[in-house]
Parts: sequence; C-alpha cells; structure tokens
Amino acid sequence: MEHTVALPLIIVLAVGTALVALCQRFGLSPIIGYLATGVLVGPSGAGWLADGPTTRLLAELGVVLLMFTIGLEFSLPRLLGAKRLVLGLGGAQVVVTAALFGLTGMALGLTPTQAFLIGVALALSSTAIVLKQLGEQMELPAPHGRVATAILLFQDIAAVPVLVAIPILATESVQLGGALALSLGKVLLVFLGLVLVGRWVLPPVLHWVASTRSLELFMLMALLMAVAAAGLSTLAGLSPTLGAFMAGMLLGETLFRHQIEADIRPFRDLMLGVFFASIGMQVNLEVLATQPGAVALTLLALVVAKPLILVPLVRALRHTKTDAWRSAISLAQGGEFGLLVVATALGLGVINTQIAQPLLAGIILSMLAAPVMLRFNQPLTVKLFCRGRGDETLPAEACIAAASRDLGQHVIICGYGRLGQNLLRMLTDEGIAATALDLDPERVRQAAAAGEPVMYGNAAQPGVLRAAGIERACALAITLGDAAVAERIVGHARSLGLELPILALSTQGRHDEALITAGATVFPEGLESSLAFAGQMLVMLDIAPSQVEARLNEIRAQDYAPLRAFFHSAEGEQSTVQALDYPEQNRSVLLTEGHFANGRSAQELGLEQLGVALVDVRRGAIRVPGRLLDNRLRAGDVLVLNGENEAVERAIARLTEGG
Repeated sequence: MEHTVALPLIIVLAVGTALVALCQRFGLSPIIGYLATGVLVGPSGAGWLADGPTTRLLAELGVVLLMFTIGLEFSLPRLLGAKRLVLGLGGAQVVVTAALFGLTGMALGLTPTQAFLIGVALALSSTAIVLKQLGEQMELPAPHGRVATAILLFQDIAAVPVLVAIPILATESVQLGGALALSLGKVLLVFLGLVLVGRWVLPPVLHWVASTRSLELFMLMALLMAVAAAGLSTLAGLSPTLGAFMAGMLLGETLFRHQIEADIRPFRDLMLGVFFASIGMQVNLEVLATQPGAVALTLLALVVAKPLILVPLVRALRHTKTDAWRSAISLAQGGEFGLLVVATALGLGVINTQIAQPLLAGIILSMLAAPVMLRFNQPLTVKLFCRGRGDETLPAEACIAAASRDLGQHVIICGYGRLGQNLLRMLTDEGIAATALDLDPERVRQAAAAGEPVMYGNAAQPGVLRAAGIERACALAITLGDAAVAERIVGHARSLGLELPILALSTQGRHDEALITAGATVFPEGLESSLAFAGQMLVMLDIAPSQVEARLNEIRAQDYAPLRAFFHSAEGEQSTVQALDYPEQNRSVLLTEGHFANGRSAQELGLEQLGVALVDVRRGAIRVPGRLLDNRLRAGDVLVLNGENEAVERAIARLTEGG
C-alpha cells in the first residue's frame, strides 16, 4: 500500500477511534466522531491531513457501498408501490423548498441562476447520515422513517439532472431542456441495462459462486457488483451512487441479499467513516469569524425553515402531527449532494467564494448537528411541537404505557405476524392477558380497529419494552423472524434483571446458540415443523400416540440433534441458505480398495479429532451405528459422516488418501 493511501487511513482511524469511543461513551452517534475527526485533522484544524483525491475516492466508495446496501433493502414492486411518497411527497418537498429558498435568495440580491442552485442545495438532506442513524435506531420501518426514506430517494434522483445542468448554466446555454432530457434518458438506459444483467447474467454467476462455498469469492463478487454498477453509472455521466442503489435494489429480490449485505458491511462502515471525516475537513473555521451572519442564516434555513416547509406537506398526506414533525426533524440538515452542488457551482464560476464558503460551512455544521437531532427526534417533537395536543401526538412509548397501564401478569408478544396473531388468540381463549407490539402501521391499525390489544412500537428499544410493562409481565414471546433483533430484545429484557420465561422463534439454526446464551428458550420453527410432520405420519400409520409423543420428546431432549444434520443440496441458492442456517451436514462416502481407510478401524482413523462424527456404516443391507462398529472397515462400506463442511472435507481426505 502506498503511503498516500495509508497515511489518510491511519490518521482517520487513529483519531476517529478515540473520538468514536468518546461518542459511544456518551451515547452519541459515531457519525459525530467521524465529522469531528475531519474538523480536527483537516486544513482548518491541526492541518495533518488535506482533502485530497485519495481521501475523496475512499469517501465516495463509502457512499457507493451505503447506497448499494440501501438498495438491497428495497424491492422494485415496493418502490413502485410507494410512488405516492417518493414522487408525490418527495417531489413536492424538493420543488417547494427549492422555490422558497430561491425566491429568498433573489430578494437578497442573488441572480436567478445562483438562487436556483442554492435553493436546490439547501433542499437536499444527507442520505448517508439520516439512513445510517435511523437504521441504527431501527426507525426506518416507522412512519416517519418511511417518509424520510422516500423523500431522500427522490432527492438523490433529483440531484442528477441538477448536477448535469450546472455546466450548462455556467455557459448560459439555451439547451437546458435537451440536456435534462438526455440525463433522464441515461437513467432509464442504465436501469434497463442493470435489469438485463441482473436477470440473465448475475443469477448463474451467483449460483456458481455459491457452489464454490468460498466466502472470500462471494465477498469479492459482492464488492465487484457494487463498484461495477457505480462505474457503469459514472460512464453514462450519472451519479455513481444512483447506479449502486439500482443494482442493490435488483439484487434485493434474490435469496443472496442477506449474505451480500453481510459481506459488504465491514467495507461500507470503514469507507463511510472516511466519507464523514472528509466532510469535516471541508469546514473553513475562518468563515465562522469573517461571515458569521451568512453562516447563521444558512443554519436557520436548514434547521428551522426547512422543517417548517416540510410539516404541512407531510400532514397533507394524512400523517399525524408527530410523524410529520419527526420526519421534518430527521431531514433538518444539508447533505452530501448539496455540498456537491455548491462545490460544482463554485468550481465552474456560477457562484463566488464569498457565497460558497458560508453555504459550505452552514451545511457541514448542520450535518454535525444532525446525528444529535436524529437521536432525539421523538423527545424534541413532543417537547417543542406536540405537547398537549391529544393522543395522536404522544410518542409511541407514552401511547404503549397508557394502553398497558392496567396490565399485569401478562404476556408480551413481539411481532404480530401469523404466528403472533395465532398465539394471541390462543392466550386470550385461555383467559391469559396479552399484548402485542408490531412495526407494520397498517397491520396495527386494522388489528386495533378490530379491538385487538396490538400497539405500534419497536420492541428492540428498551423504553418500549418498559412501556409495555415488561417488569410486570409473566412471559415474553418473540415471534419475529430477524434473529439479530430477537437477540437484542432478549438482552434488554435480561439487563433489567428479570427472570421471566422468554420464548424466541428461530428460523435460522445458526442463531440458536446466541439466543440461548442471551437467555431465551428457542423454538426452532423448521425443526419443530419436521417433528410435527413426522409425528402426524406415524400416528396415521397406527403407531400409538403415546409412543410417538415419547419419541418426539426424546428428540427435543437432545436439542433436536438428530434433525440438525441432513444431506444438503449440491448447489444453488438453497445450498447457500442451508450452509448458513445449518452448518452441520451429513455426507456419505463409499470406500473402495484403494482408499486409506480400507482395513482400518474407525478408532484408528481419528475422525472425532477432526470434528466429525461417524453416524452410520452401511454394509450391504445392514446398517450399523458408527459408535457400535467393532471391526475394521472394508471396501464396499458406505460411511455416513456428520460435521461442518470443512471438517467433513478433511475427514473424507483422510479416509481416501490418509494423512
């Protein structure tokens, strides 16, 4: 690694580690630590690091990977279904905000072109900060999170034609309409190209990569897809982040989505740290002394005026006051595209330094404040805007607490899907009090209208669990399919010192141990379904129900061990899912005359030392359990091995070749 690359990374990582640790100590977002790092080490601070091309390249890569992972969480049908929010609300926010700010700029003496560009720059918010912070707070599925995401998506799309238009405005060309139409045409062509590649090229490639069972190869493939999509978009003269988002959105429809996201995340987080540090480097501290009024005016426009413009637009779509204000506070900052618009206009001479520097300083300072405002968007909304205005304005925790005030010795159900609904119904039929929490607003609305004790709330937040009366509850049921969220809920409950029983659904076997360690009893859906199915068949074959139940209980007492290992499929998406969820598998090996194991005992082979169990040995029509085999193996024996894939491969090598 050249020192030009190593030095920025070392400095950012060293200073960033200290400041991020400090932020974590006080419960603040790591983003603040990275932004502060840039200010401290940048030209206006200690001067240890300049905002050079290497830093900008690493920073851009971070935003590309972020947009790619965001795209993975979207689906095209969902996106098209949300056109009312994306096109309607997002379009209204950009147009109305840019127009009002632009008119204000003209009143202050700016030219129409300058006013237009500044209005657009101030209308844009930070996709990187907002989505990362709301994602960490698990607020993206909430109504205000969905509103913010939709508006940010439209802002990113709208930034493309604006950036295309700046060079045209700089030359005072009259071909603006044609250039914009060309830009939109490029967007459509890039999207169609990615659709064709995603449908006809990527599936067989991903199947082949998955069949190699190489985590390194899969990781490289994930990085290649993100960077290649960004590169294709750049070649077409568009934003690289737009191409990365589209590629992620297309791949989000496959079963590889979660693995791709897991592989990308470490690189994304590191590069995003560099991105936020590079933003901090652009702060010119001298502007705060020379033009404080202009900086303050920019801050007021972003932090105060922009939310005031957005609230009535959100309310027009029949969102509550609380959701409208939380959305507005979430977007009360400038963004990376706004910085790019100002910097591009400055570089082309559309605006001068006297105008640009206060704008850049104000936008960056608003981005520094953004994580704090996002972190406290709910209490800010309640204390400043929605106090004493009825139940609709109460925060989620207050609403839940009010509804759960009279509950005691009840069951709290986290997740109101099919399993959660059936559980609630059966508990109610038995006279057991219960309440459910869910993050699907439409599902909660319909259930509540039907009189069901269901409330909107994120059970992964400790305050929500407390509000639901976790300290008075007799049991906690987690019916969510997300194991990471389930583990977090269990951790919060146990951190309160509660000993109540916790039953957690597990759809992925690899997470069972983590949930058990956290303090939950695990219900393995797939394994239990296998037991129920087999038990029903045995009963239908006239096996005594008591005998069947005894056999099922025997398997449960063994922690489902006989069911956790099975013969996996050879290739494809299903194989990848199986290998991740149930790493142990069964493999059969046919011994021949030339194999090392021929004529040797199972004990001599030392398979257990490799982490592999000899399950069965089939000799003709006879099956002998491996632990009972007391004679030597011979050609024609079929050995059934059990263990994780790599261990089984080593065992097979020993059986066939020795060593």
